[in-house]
Formats: sequence, structure tokens, C-alpha cells
Amino acid sequence: MSLPLSGYRIWITRPADQARYLTEAIIKNGAQTYTSPLLTISPAIDQGQLDDAIACLNQFDLAVFISPSALNAVFTKLSTPWPSDLPVAVVGPGSAKRAAELGVKHIICPATQFDGEGLLKELGAQTGQKIVLFRGNGGRDILPAGLSAAGADVTLVTAYQRSAPTLDASEIERQLQLGCDGIVISSSEAAQHLFNWAGGETRHKLQCALYFVPHHRIAEALQANGANNIVQTEAGDDGITHSICRYFAPVLSPKE
Repeated sequence: MSLPLSGYRIWITRPADQARYLTEAIIKNGAQTYTSPLLTISPAIDQGQLDDAIACLNQFDLAVFISPSALNAVFTKLSTPWPSDLPVAVVGPGSAKRAAELGVKHIICPATQFDGEGLLKELGAQTGQKIVLFRGNGGRDILPAGLSAAGADVTLVTAYQRSAPTLDASEIERQLQLGCDGIVISSSEAAQHLFNWAGGETRHKLQCALYFVPHHRIAEALQANGANNIVQTEAGDDGITHSICRYFAPVLSPKE
């Protein structure tokens, strides 16, 4: 029996430090992959703010991490193990998996709705709690505003910088000619960077492409740029992989 993705070529646009597991999972299912990050992750400009927050972790009741990149930025700087009595809250299974890999024992994650709104529902009332929230520059305000409205004292920390990459037009065209059966986009910002960059015939080709996205906001960002062939996947790397397999080979890809 052939693998579910044999003969297909999938583009993965995750930041470089988050693409490895998903790429390997898709390759194991038979696909060829092309990795072209649509977000560049770099250290926060204000390292002092990050250092100060890490130095006083014992003053907080809860630490919230918006993404695996936020976890990586903080844990890279830790000189001692994560405080055992400080729970970590994350918005989705990718971050939960990364937190577990980093040794965190008490992880809070929504059961179904993997976004800021879902985490707010999971956390419930936070009256009087001191919360530190680690995120990238310019993150959405839904979560910190919701926590503050629930009575929490929230400290916002920019743990890393997100920026648009420099894309090589000739390389993207070459990759389109080699074949693109689906593009995985994992953030609305990444989708916007792609279409901000693309023009002319390249933009038209990208509008006609098939996209796999784990959240409806990403689908909305793609639709706003003229793309309509969009499949919303399950969450997390395993969920994305399973959804892609099910799309291309539904008979061959029962869920494990």
C-alpha cells in the first residue's frame, strides 16, 4: 500500500525553529516538501524587559506563553529549572508539546478552541492573580485584555520579534514550476506577508493554490487576498499532518 502523500509536494511556511517536526511528519507520509518560512523570529529588542521578568518569576501565579517561539525565548535564558509551582498556560497543542519537552509539569491548554479566546474560557476568573504573558511584538490584545478584565494583574513581556522575511522571487517561481499541491500557513501574519510580497502572475498563482490552515482567522486572511481553496485542519502538527493525509487519501489515512 502506498503512503497517503506519495506523489504530492507540500510547501511548509513555518518559522525555521518550528518547521522540523511538521516537515518530518509530512515526509514520513510520502510527500516531498519545500520549506520557505514566511515569518522570521529573532531576539526581542528589549532584552532587559525579558531578563527582569525571568528574574522575578517567583512573584507570579501564572505564566502565559503565546507560542513555541515565546517558550524558546524564555527557556533559552533560564539559568535554573522552571519553578515547579508556577503553572504554564498556552493557547494550543504545539505550545503544550514544546512546554512538556522543556520540562514543564503543570500545563494549562484549551481542550478544543486553540486561540486566545479559548484560553480565556479555560482559565476562567483570575481575580487577584499576578500573571506574566510572554509574546512576540505586536501580538493580539484579546488575551491580556480579557485577563485584566477578569481581575488579573498582567505583565506583558515581548519575548521575541516577528518580521517579514526577504523572499526570492525567482526561487518562488522555480518552486511553483516544480509543483505545489498544498501550502501550510500557520498564522494570519504569515499569510499577509506572502501576499504583500507577491505580485503579477505569481500572485495569481498563489491565489489559485490550495492552502491548509489550522485556524479560521488564517483562512479569512487568505480570502481577503483572493485565495479561496482553503482547508481548515485539526490543530497541532499531528492534526495538520492527519488532515492533509485525509484530504489527499481519505481511504488510506485513518486517524491513529
